[in-house]
Amino acid sequence: MSFPKAHPGLRIGQAGSELLCEMFVDFACPYSRKLFQTVTDKSLLSKYDDKICFVFHNVIQPWHHQSLWMHETSFAVKMMKPSAQLAFWEKLFEEAPNYYDSEVFTLSRPEFYDKMAVLAADACCDDANDNDPFKKEVLQWLIPPKQPGGNFPEAAKALGSSPDDAENALCPLTRQSIKFHRKRGVHVTPTVFFNGIEQGNISSSWSADQWKEFLDGTL
Repeated sequence: MSFPKAHPGLRIGQAGSELLCEMFVDFACPYSRKLFQTVTDKSLLSKYDDKICFVFHNVIQPWHHQSLWMHETSFAVKMMKPSAQLAFWEKLFEEAPNYYDSEVFTLSRPEFYDKMAVLAADACCDDANDNDPFKKEVLQWLIPPKQPGGNFPEAAKALGSSPDDAENALCPLTRQSIKFHRKRGVHVTPTVFFNGIEQGNISSSWSADQWKEFLDGTL
């Protein structure tokens, strides 16, 4: 039997609620950025997070070559410091325009990983003295163990990864997230489901008031 040990997405709010709002997003997608920032704004989230479970699912979009590397970094944060996931997602979406296609075209994979590791450390560490060790640990997850600078994290064995793998330690979560959104029939981002039913009327352009009207109707 094969089943995932951890779900790569971000869960916010009432985990045991019968009301489930799922949002499929890509860090390299400006429309995903707008939806994420609207939904996670405290003025909206604080009104519903004790009644509704909000889940953001990772969608790696291949037409943005850096999308994979951005999502991998979110997986690394999840494995290293789950309590900092929301802070990292907020930081990454805030800074995302700096990492869109035209901005990073000339960057190599190691160069991009280094930028992501710095961003993760800035978002997740309360003490600046912890930034450098945190960055180095993020890179352990991101750099394939057989490549220069590779240093396999032992905790990755829980995912089924091995120091002999050609890819990085997060590859099982990458495969899982891709399989998950494919099975759900998700192609474009953002895509929203409520209690398992796709809500095609919800747009990334929705204001907080439109979201509140929708969510009020589910309670």
